[in-house]
Amino acid sequence: MTRKETLEDVRAARQRLVLCRLMIDIMRRLHGAYAPPNELFGNRLETFFIGLCIAVGQFENKPFSVAKVAAYMRVPRTTVKRRLETLQEWRLIQRQGRTYYLDAKALNSLLGMRSYQNIRKLIEKAAAELTVLDTLPD
Repeated sequence: MTRKETLEDVRAARQRLVLCRLMIDIMRRLHGAYAPPNELFGNRLETFFIGLCIAVGQFENKPFSVAKVAAYMRVPRTTVKRRLETLQEWRLIQRQGRTYYLDAKALNSLLGMRSYQNIRKLIEKAAAELTVLDTLPD
């Protein structure tokens, strides 16, 4: 039988806690800004991660196709297709041929820009906390 690990048992546990909270808070902000109001937060995380792949491809000037998203995320192509259809229904992405692109109108909306600003603040706060924590002994 193994015992429950405590905060003291894990190296950089407080720093990892900051990162865990940051990731959850970022996804909550994205969900609040872009998901329809009736969509529950936890039910669509995979959809948002697939949307993030589309963003990466577009911003790097290497747009993603279904196959590329599936390989990048290591999920079945059928899953990727369903999630991309959902993102299209939400009007967050558009398909052009075999590749997908973000909808600039949705991203540049007031809600989208506020989401970006809020996420920047979350990151800055986490960075400040990590800076302090990294100076303390484990």
